[in-house]
Order: sequence, then structure tokens, then C-alpha cells
Amino acid sequence: MAGLKARVLPGWAGLQIVFALVLLVAPRTLASTSSQTTIVSSSGVIDYPRIEVTVNASTTIGLNNLSLGFMLDGDWKAWLRDSALRECASNASFKIVRLFDWKWSDLRPCISWNESTMSGAFNWSNIDLLVQGIFGIGAEPLFCLGAFSDFSTGERAFCAPPGMSINPGTSLPYPASWAAYCAEWVKHFKSTGVPARFYEIVNEPYFYFGWVDYVKLDNYVKLWNAAARKMREVNSNVMLSHDAIMFDQVMDYWTKYGDSVDFLAFHKYDCYATDGSEYLDNAAMLARAESRYFDFVDRARLKWFNSRGKLLPVINSESGFNSAFQNGTDPRTTQMISAVWTALVLRMGVLKGLSDNIYYTFSSPASICQNSATGGYGFGMVNSDDDKPWYPYYVQWMLGNNMQVGDPIVYSNSSSNDLRSLAWIHNKTMNVLLIYKIEQESKITLQGLQGAVNFQRIDETISWRTPDLQTGIIDSKATLSMSGYTVALLQASVQT
Repeated sequence: MAGLKARVLPGWAGLQIVFALVLLVAPRTLASTSSQTTIVSSSGVIDYPRIEVTVNASTTIGLNNLSLGFMLDGDWKAWLRDSALRECASNASFKIVRLFDWKWSDLRPCISWNESTMSGAFNWSNIDLLVQGIFGIGAEPLFCLGAFSDFSTGERAFCAPPGMSINPGTSLPYPASWAAYCAEWVKHFKSTGVPARFYEIVNEPYFYFGWVDYVKLDNYVKLWNAAARKMREVNSNVMLSHDAIMFDQVMDYWTKYGDSVDFLAFHKYDCYATDGSEYLDNAAMLARAESRYFDFVDRARLKWFNSRGKLLPVINSESGFNSAFQNGTDPRTTQMISAVWTALVLRMGVLKGLSDNIYYTFSSPASICQNSATGGYGFGMVNSDDDKPWYPYYVQWMLGNNMQVGDPIVYSNSSSNDLRSLAWIHNKTMNVLLIYKIEQESKITLQGLQGAVNFQRIDETISWRTPDLQTGIIDSKATLSMSGYTVALLQASVQT
């Protein structure tokens, strides 16, 4: 897939681009004035806060490197049988889809494993159908092989194929056997001619080695190295990593003892609460959207470059508003607050030069809230009961259809901390993403755009229960009103 290869910034030139992006963007788009308060005049007329957004098409601050993706977990069966769900995915121009081989979802091609021969019996039919569907929407798969914890049962044990032995001394499979199993995946796709490249070896391995037990970390490094070497023997073009590589202690140890990874990865959930009494409030969630885990992206990238001489792509390989589900999911996940959170995360992904952001998950049935203590509607961005999107999907749709790898990111600035902006040029069109973070009315004026401005917009004027995308045309000199959480994409001709 040439598009994904283009996102890998090679060598020192790529490093300069990434850090130039951070240095140029941070002072002018992240630093902003404090929130303004509503003023009531002596005549009783409300003077709503005024926010000015400035765009300068002639000042390029970087190039977009980000593509969007999603997980298929327990929803893979619905996605495979429902053409409307696949059409939703295609319509938003997603480019990567992450899949598990180990979870309760039964997407397990290895029927049985023979430890003595280090070989197994496989049924690849479901995997092949899914991969065909993924490439059919213009995306490619990322497979995550193995995990140390199956959250469906609450067990803290390695999720290995049936018949695979676990070493009692390490609580992990024997490296040679695990390596042979992982290599079977690469062999299968090589034999079928399918260009499946991306793999993570063990999901969230920090549930095994913690923060950090170096004996267990060493066990995992040896397991990972064995698998990586065997997989690369089959196909040297595979792209391998894991989602704990960017943590400082793991990175420091890995650069000494681990084989090379091909991309850096992390997971971003900004809440892990199990019910409403433990939820972080909306303001805290939106603050974390722009800070949590993004603070070590540049540091990890630079550490790897200094150690191995390569500037690697960075993937947020699993991301969502709240990861907890024991008592039902956070009901805000399908609401406008989650759409604003998603937009802020994606904006930061662009500014940090990430290659992919993978949303967990594509769909879930709204009907599950009937049996949920929290009243949440699942993790999905699409309601699989009626195949209609929730608000977070529309954020992905706006960006996926109007931003490509290589698009110039241009200067933009908001005069208020309550409104974030991101501007870029795509197909000779100026695009300005506005993300309004508070539940208060404000008036927005635009500087740097001329003539007619097309807009796509989601906000709280239409209930999250029946979400819809608002579209229209305004004059660039018009004042925009925002009355609460809003994500809007403005599009105008580039002035030359």
C-alpha cells in the first residue's frame, strides 16, 4: 500500500519535519487566552463571548501524516454480514482496521496447536473474508496476536491457541512455539498473495510485566524477539511492534535488548471508570484528550532515532473515550462530548505527526443499554441495531473525506481556549476544523477566508439519540453561533 509507506518519514529529514511541526504549531494553536465570560449590558441584552479564528493559507507549518482506522472486536460478525455497516466504513475513508486473534469474539483461526511439532490446524475462512472486506473498503488490516488477559473472563493468563503449552516459569508460551504460531499468519497471507503487513505481538503486554518488573519484561522481550525473527524470515516486509513500546522504562530496556520494531504504538483511553460515580467530568476528559499520552510521542520517537537511527511512524492503535465495561459502558461515548473528545484527539494526532489513529470499536448495538447498569450504548461509533452513526462517526467522516496524507497544514489560531482550530489545504480547498469545548453560547468570526464558505457541522441542537450532519453555506464575513459542544468543518476556496 503505497499510501502507508509514504507516511513513514525517513531519516533526519523526517525528524526535522516532525519537530518543525511541533515547534511551529504549539505556540500558535495550543497557547491561547483564557475562557471569556458572558456579559449582560445595562439594557439587559446578552453580549455573548466573541472568539476570532484566524487562518493564513500562505503559512505552511507541516504536512499531514494521519490516516484513520477502527477496531473490529466482538462486532466483526455484524460488520461481515451487514453490507450497510461496511458501507459506513467505506464512506468515511478509513485506512486501517485492527483485529484480535485471541478474544471471546471467536475470531481464532487456530483450531488446535501441537506443542511437540510446533504446528497447528487452522481454519482461515473468517479471517480471509474479513481481510477481503477490509481491503474492499480501501483499508488494510493490523493483526494483534495474543494477550495476557482476557477481559471477558477476568483471568490474568496468557491467551494462547488451544493446545499451546505455557511455561510455568514465565507464565508465557515457550518462545519457539509462539514464534512458530505467529509465523503461520505470515505464511498464510504470503501463500494467498494478500499484502497483510501490520502485526502487534501481544495486546497490552503491561498487564504482564507491570510498571515495570524487569524479569517479566525480559521474558516478554525474548518472546517478542523470537516471534519477530520467525515472521521476518517468512516475509521481510512485515511491520511489527507492540503497544507498550513508548513507555520510558520499556523503551530504555528495549533499545538495549529488543529487536527492532517497525512502528511505535500506544493506546489512549482517558478514563477507566466502571460506573457514573467514578467518571471524570467532561472538562477533565477534554483536557486529557489533548495531553494524556501525547506528551511522550516526541520523546519516544527521538529515543528510538538516537538508539537505532530510524524515525518510526507512530500509531495510536486503540483509542476511545472510556475503556470500562464491567457495569456497562460510559453513556457519554455516543454523545456530543465524545465527538468533541474524538476531534481533539485527532487534531493532536495531526499536530504530533501520527500515522494512524484507531477507534475502538466500529459498531455496537444500542439495545445493550437495556441490560446495562450504566445505561451505556456500547463502544461503537455506529449503532448496529439500525446501522446509523453516532456523533463520533461524523467527526471521522469529516476528516476521512477531506484530509489526506501529504496535505499541507497551514497556520490557524483561536483567540479563546474554548475553541480549537486546525487548518489544511486539500484538493485546492481550504479546510478549517473548529472544535468548541464548552456548553455556553459564543459568537465566532473568521479572518483569512473569503467568499462563500461551505460547512459541515454536528452539535447539541440535534439530539445525540438521533444524530445528523448539518450542512450549508455561509458568507466568510458572517458571525457563527455556537451554543454548546460543536465540531464543524468549514471549506472555502484557497485565495492566491
